[in-house]
Amino acid sequence: MYHYASAPPEYSGAPPDYGVATGSSPAPLTAVGLQAVDFLPRMTAEDGPSNRPEYEQFGVLVERANRFLRDNPHFSVNTCESVEFRVYNRGYEIDTVESVFTAYGEANNRYIRGLRLWTQYRHSSMPASEPEQIGYLNFLPDIQNSELVERLDHVVQRINRTPIKGTIITVETQPVKWGSKALDPDRTIWTERGSASERFVNLIRIFYIRGPVEQSQVGLADFVPQKLEDGGTFSNPRMETFSTVMQRVRQWLLSVPPNYRPVNVQTVMFRWSYNKGVDTKDMMYHENKKHLNYLRFLRVAYVIEKPDSGPVSRSTIQLGSKLIVPEMAQQPGFFDKGTFESQESCRRRVDQWVKAAGARVVSAETLVMRIAGGGESVYGFDAMHTWNDTHQTRSGNSSSTKRDDERFVYLYRIYTDGIVPETGGMVRESRLENYTTQTDSGEGCAIA
Repeated sequence: MYHYASAPPEYSGAPPDYGVATGSSPAPLTAVGLQAVDFLPRMTAEDGPSNRPEYEQFGVLVERANRFLRDNPHFSVNTCESVEFRVYNRGYEIDTVESVFTAYGEANNRYIRGLRLWTQYRHSSMPASEPEQIGYLNFLPDIQNSELVERLDHVVQRINRTPIKGTIITVETQPVKWGSKALDPDRTIWTERGSASERFVNLIRIFYIRGPVEQSQVGLADFVPQKLEDGGTFSNPRMETFSTVMQRVRQWLLSVPPNYRPVNVQTVMFRWSYNKGVDTKDMMYHENKKHLNYLRFLRVAYVIEKPDSGPVSRSTIQLGSKLIVPEMAQQPGFFDKGTFESQESCRRRVDQWVKAAGARVVSAETLVMRIAGGGESVYGFDAMHTWNDTHQTRSGNSSSTKRDDERFVYLYRIYTDGIVPETGGMVRESRLENYTTQTDSGEGCAIA
């Protein structure tokens, strides 16, 4: 007999290692694929001598997405993401094509935040129904001053006191830059510069399919990579990689009652000093140095469905994952940036893999990782610890530290209910060492 929890458990650190769980059965396979549909903000104010460019608010994108869903009722939304894109030419050009971009260490780098729906065709056996409509809610921490910021567990308590008019499908964590203006979670453009001192506040954003209020509660479980070796004066510490952390996530999900419904898994970046502990409840971080370390951890968002909302028939989740990376047509050289598959083409292969594998998708996430830099240069795309590189410049008798220009690539990680086996001829492996020094050691091969 299952015990139905009435409140989320503590999640100050990773849940305990429950060992190898047994007794679960794989979920039924599907063949509906997984398609990404993007909605980008439009410019509302141009760049000028006394102002920066502005774009539509995030809520406008949600309503635009709902118009799309009304016009395409055969689509069902699996998960939603707030996705970032590089912006060039004084804000006029949003790069949604190239899979690789450059962040200039000492120059202004502009980004916009759009909305990505990961959708699936409604299965032919599903009865006809009204088009789905999504809603969202923002939860920022209460801030009294830069040193007194509400903690994550208190934010979750506020979430669970707020009626949500529908079925939750995503609970994501997004950093919001806190500049000279008021902190606005729906602002879709911001600027970063390597030499600047900047503050970021973590936003909890909930997406849901509109409908009746459900009697349920939200929980977050954080799985932090453990330190395997201390770093030294000239070396970084060695941390657990994605595949090891993922094993703990899987074991925990196999142990929870069936009224715990995972809605998404997210890789969260955390500004980190490796001589200090990791506090994932901290909702603010500063970028105030040239050389910065970051730790990635996995955050599982789940909903605890109340017993009085009806019987729960879900089987235990066996969580698997698949990393899909862009193909490299030409490797970068000293005077050549290389040639890579486009973002859209790579996402089409996400759809093809999900269909061919018959995968049952729990959630999907868009990742941005370094090429041949930081922790990726050591552990490949399995890295959970990374850092930015710097260089020294001299002028006369003085020297200064500058951030390096760095290149980043868009990747896609699909989380599945069931570890999908590879089948011959279904996909071909990507040589990730073309990007970094090692191949990904995650759940199965990467897809190209």
